[in-house]
Amino acid sequence: MRCRLACRAGLPYNEFTVIILCFMKGCSVMNIEGTYTLQAEPEEVWRCLLDEHVLRRAMPGVERLEQENSERYSITMHIRQAPLVGLYQGHVTITNQQYPYQYRLSIEGEGKQSKISGEGIILLNRHAENTVVSYKGTLNAGTLVTLLPPPLVQGAAKLLIQQFFTALAEHLRTMSRVETVASTVTTSWNTPEAHTDEQKIPANNGSAREHTHISTPDAPPPAPVAAQLPFPLALIRRFTGENGASLVDSLRGVRARRFGILVALLVLVWVGTRIPKFFHLS
Repeated sequence: MRCRLACRAGLPYNEFTVIILCFMKGCSVMNIEGTYTLQAEPEEVWRCLLDEHVLRRAMPGVERLEQENSERYSITMHIRQAPLVGLYQGHVTITNQQYPYQYRLSIEGEGKQSKISGEGIILLNRHAENTVVSYKGTLNAGTLVTLLPPPLVQGAAKLLIQQFFTALAEHLRTMSRVETVASTVTTSWNTPEAHTDEQKIPANNGSAREHTHISTPDAPPPAPVAAQLPFPLALIRRFTGENGASLVDSLRGVRARRFGILVALLVLVWVGTRIPKFFHLS
């Protein structure tokens, strides 16, 4: 077995060569697994995980994501996380969907420095009002393992997955706040108190207008204007036909004219008494 490995690689057979070849062959495929808790129901998490708009915002480095059919997406990613830095193009396929608890995922991508492929299963478990997402699978980093330690590549892949779930959790929190505000506004609008408050002003205004124009049958009719005036003014109105307001204004005008005439006479008398004294002094 060891001899065949060395011969295929075109290297001389020795223990060091065999160890290197076995290390490269065994570590080209790495196990990836982990869990993440999201504050949402499994149905809501499921919808987000299969929504291309949500995935486009949550997946780090995604430049293009288009759904080709119900199971296949085309994707272009610009990964900036070392040592996977580069532009990758490929496909993501989702199969064996069992709503809303599990599905299988496979990826195929190719960049300038390496090809990346992998497959795994996604599990959604309800825990109280939260959802625990578990992922488990394998990642084939291609020629990257010939240049870098496999744990470094594995750590970079897990960091990208962590960034994705962090962005997804923030999206779910934002949607929850929006739904809470919308529910509060709707509930307050539909309460009987809201409609009562809304109708208070028109009802009071309407009743005020009714009391202004409608008198009760038992109330005495309003007294005529003449009966409400003093006896002299009522007597004058009886013969002149003037109403109370115009009559009072007329009397005030007469009094003002009389006062003015009286003041003028007093001034003339005062001047007349001063004139003889003036000529006598001169």
